[in-house]
Amino acid sequence: MKFILTIDTEADNQWNHGCDLTVKNIKSIPRLQDLCNQYEVKPTYLITSEVSDDGYARELFKEYLNLNLAEIGAHLHSWTTPPFLDKEGFRFNDVNHAFLSEFPNELISAKVKNLTEQIEYSIGIRPVSFRSGRYGFNDEVAKALIDNFYLVDSSVTPFTSWSLRRGLPGGIGGPDFINKTPTPFKYQFNNGSLLEIPTTILPTRYPLNINMKFARYYFQNVDHNILLKALRKFWFHRQPLALRPFEWMNQKLFEKIIGEAKMMKLPYIVMLFHSSELMAGGSIYWRDGKAVDRLFGLLEEFYILLKKMGIESVTLKEAALSFEK
Repeated sequence: MKFILTIDTEADNQWNHGCDLTVKNIKSIPRLQDLCNQYEVKPTYLITSEVSDDGYARELFKEYLNLNLAEIGAHLHSWTTPPFLDKEGFRFNDVNHAFLSEFPNELISAKVKNLTEQIEYSIGIRPVSFRSGRYGFNDEVAKALIDNFYLVDSSVTPFTSWSLRRGLPGGIGGPDFINKTPTPFKYQFNNGSLLEIPTTILPTRYPLNINMKFARYYFQNVDHNILLKALRKFWFHRQPLALRPFEWMNQKLFEKIIGEAKMMKLPYIVMLFHSSELMAGGSIYWRDGKAVDRLFGLLEEFYILLKKMGIESVTLKEAALSFEK
């Protein structure tokens, strides 16, 4: 089993819909990279359009590429990636953060193509790894990625549904991934194939972790069933569990995720967080300097755990190139 660190590298505080776009958080990335270098962790920075436009970010990521310290992939925010349309939900930095998967096929293809070429022009490499903003992924996005020679996507969030989250006004909302597991799989179409390496989200509480049929039933119905809501409150709190450095995470929970991943014989475990979390006040998760120090401490403890367990780090591209199934 290998470890993949993915960072959604984007503008500051993207939870404040419609706010001015700034990328001050990129100046916090060297601290993360230094920590990664210390523990031989090779990150995959999935960058947005606004990040690839930033001069500091361009030079920083070119340096990391030249030193073979990281991979640079693509992270498509539909509200900051051209082209745009002059209607609600389709405009630049619209207050409605639409899911890419809600858009017409032609617009999906155009946005993927533009972001890919923008990163290639700015950074000097053509990205082959991808994650959709707000996990807005479907078959049409996969087909657009294949057309642009991507090897791997990591947008799927297993056991999780975004269908009740608002995207386009009057739209269908986000995708439903409850029936997906963390096991990698391939999208196969007439224009080629795309490897999916889902983010590591899985149940760790009995009996959800041993009965997938019951787990899917639970996750599909918990918001609508009084008994299941009671189970969530008293037993299934924070299920499914994501491999993310939330403020309430600890090493015991990280060990539990790794243990479950080994039981499932997963070839990869995938951690994600946002670049804005590295900067005090840059996200809703880590609001001040003391909190950010706690984040870095949590990451270091996790990296030490990986070393202890003999789990090596690879990038998304490296995983895709070595994947066999």
